Amino acid sequence: MSKQPDTASENRSVASRFKPSMVIWPILFGLVGVGYMFWREMRNGIPDEPLTLANHWWVFVILVVLFTLFKDFSGMYRLRVMSGMPLKFRQLFRIRMLYEFTSAVTPSAAGGSSLEVLFIHREGVKVSRATSMTILALFMDEMLMIILFPLLLLLIPYSELFTSEGYFQYGYLWAFLIGYAMKFVWVTILFIGLFCKSTIIVKIIGLIFKLKFLRKYKMRGLRTALEIRNCALEIQHESFGYWVRMFLSTAGIWVFRFLIANAAIMIFNPLTGADNMMCFARQYILGIVTMIVPTPGGSGFAEVMFDDFLSEYITQKVSTMVITPVWRICTYYYYLIAGVIILPQWLGRSKLIRKHREKE
Repeated sequence: MSKQPDTASENRSVASRFKPSMVIWPILFGLVGVGYMFWREMRNGIPDEPLTLANHWWVFVILVVLFTLFKDFSGMYRLRVMSGMPLKFRQLFRIRMLYEFTSAVTPSAAGGSSLEVLFIHREGVKVSRATSMTILALFMDEMLMIILFPLLLLLIPYSELFTSEGYFQYGYLWAFLIGYAMKFVWVTILFIGLFCKSTIIVKIIGLIFKLKFLRKYKMRGLRTALEIRNCALEIQHESFGYWVRMFLSTAGIWVFRFLIANAAIMIFNPLTGADNMMCFARQYILGIVTMIVPTPGGSGFAEVMFDDFLSEYITQKVSTMVITPVWRICTYYYYLIAGVIILPQWLGRSKLIRKHREKE
């Protein structure tokens, strides 16, 4: 009989990584960001204009809700495709919420892949497959973000995409270029490791971590390289249809995520087709910039950047104070709430599994 994973140690690992402050700090950062945005909008006096709704505003309220649901359904479907198992809806939902919760309470550059593996494994997926799923999801997300930029440039001239004064005033353009370059390098490494020569990645990482200031991270780097190699073995026989489903579900996650803000803006301010495309593109840029922000999930900074990037498409300035919170609740804060509710249940369920195994 094979040795069962140590559920108790897994629980301790998860519990030790999460503290109440990990949820409190993002909320505080977000409140500071909204407060600063409110002060900046109101420092010249409260606008006299009344807050008015657009025609058929209720349609866009429904779209905000639908886009939020479609975003998560796309993520759940991708999990099901990657697992190769008939996971139930509640299992996919738990994984999706805990996955996003982990990302929400850690800086984008830090990640939380080890915990994501545990969350997936506890739903009955073997550890090797769970690790491969985490790496593959990361690769698909990063690859889509890399592909989107040249596609957007085909639709929107560069001079129009980066015309907002805020981009240059606050260094957003440089932050975007740095973030995009980091993603491009990481996608290249993953692509070589997954589809070309995985052994090359092991050698390259081994050489990189010989540098004196990186030596203490050598074991972590080598472990990542081995996980990439194992992932390559897991996916080498997947069909063309598998990759089509993976790409479409990944595109669904990000497209619906970006469309939430468009729908939220149109509750108050009608947008033309060109304006909708520009808002979509600006959110993509915001997503890249947020990657290098040090706060969990970009909390605090994202709210201010949202105003900088999209304010020219919000004709009623006072409506910004409604649109921004709606956008952040649908794309960020509700994952914090879901994680706070689901994580204790997940830990309790894991304890029951361990007790059941001990009785056997």
